[in-house]
Amino acid sequence: MRRITALTLLLITACDPDSPDGKQSDGSGDGATLDIGDTGDTGDVEPVGVSALGAGSHDLGAITVTVVAERADGLRTPRDLAFNPDVEGELWVVNQTNDSATIFSGAGESDQVADMRVDPYALHFMDEVSSIAMGAVTFADSESRTFGTCHESRNTYNGGARPNDFMGPTLWSADLDIFATSNPEAIDYLSELFGFYVDLGSHLDMLHESPLCMGIAWETENVYWVYDGFNATIARYDFQQDHHIGYDDHSDGIIGKVSGLTLTRLEDVPSHMEFDADSGLLYAVDTGANRVLWLDTTTGDKGRRLAVTEPGVDHHELDNVDFGVLIDGSEVDGMSAPSGLALVDGVLLISDYETGRLFAFDQDGAVIDWVDTGRGGGIMGVEARGLDDVWFVDGAAHELVRLQP
Repeated sequence: MRRITALTLLLITACDPDSPDGKQSDGSGDGATLDIGDTGDTGDVEPVGVSALGAGSHDLGAITVTVVAERADGLRTPRDLAFNPDVEGELWVVNQTNDSATIFSGAGESDQVADMRVDPYALHFMDEVSSIAMGAVTFADSESRTFGTCHESRNTYNGGARPNDFMGPTLWSADLDIFATSNPEAIDYLSELFGFYVDLGSHLDMLHESPLCMGIAWETENVYWVYDGFNATIARYDFQQDHHIGYDDHSDGIIGKVSGLTLTRLEDVPSHMEFDADSGLLYAVDTGANRVLWLDTTTGDKGRRLAVTEPGVDHHELDNVDFGVLIDGSEVDGMSAPSGLALVDGVLLISDYETGRLFAFDQDGAVIDWVDTGRGGGIMGVEARGLDDVWFVDGAAHELVRLQP
């Protein structure tokens, strides 16, 4: 089911010794690449890795490490991050401590601006936010795309009530004129409907069958895959049509839970995910089990109905989904609690929360490169704009960090 992309073969992993770039495998199977150079078989052999991780040196001193933002810039236990593909230099970071998002304009540049926002009803729609994934659907009243978030919460409204497990992923607009604002029309409508003041903020939709959600990845349209920590499985969420800003009609949602799969959540450590549109494979970190999974999203059959928390929602099992273990962390030196995951140029970048190592793997699960960031107990979400431009968040230090050659 898994494959190595042509770009990965060309730039990172072992290539045909007769190819024009003159690179060949050493046959060790560990993902190393040997550069023979211009002197043929008698040339010096040097390992080549990922440039932003030190190009095979495993030396943090060989990398430019920049703390791009910190607590003073509005970071509060940041756990994940995502660039907005529509706006150059716009980076979204989600914060656990105050259920917020910090949006950076000109991220990493001299004119960088940080804007931390808390939605009016973040205590539910972004409670204990763990992860973020940019989508590609354009919101009806805006030219901006939508995105999804997931939340490590059992829905206590910030400790104001007993947990009722009415939680799951939320859909938002990336329009900065909309996100974290109130919709007066929705307030008037819902307040009259319920007989008391109701402001549900700026959320576009929410579905409620996955408490303790640890990771999220966008597939297509308004479809997202999530790491369902409460039910210990992976789930496919289709919001279908959003209900507009600040309303609450969630009745058209379709949710499928993968059967035969058991995940192991590690409290307070996100388990991030990535979807590969080229192959249809979903890659998912399973932190508590120290492994990374692959799941073929093109497989599966609708199974038995599951109980619903909202009338009208289609909630069912997904049977016969092909999945397996891509990376067994017990077999990888320095991996014990993988957390962050990014897919760029056919390479999987995976952070290990416990050891602080940042790994690069090919899509067959072989190690290409790694570096020790020195941030064990803090490093979480990873993002990249290329193999020479890698970003991550350190939740313990409240920092956004950038790695470059």
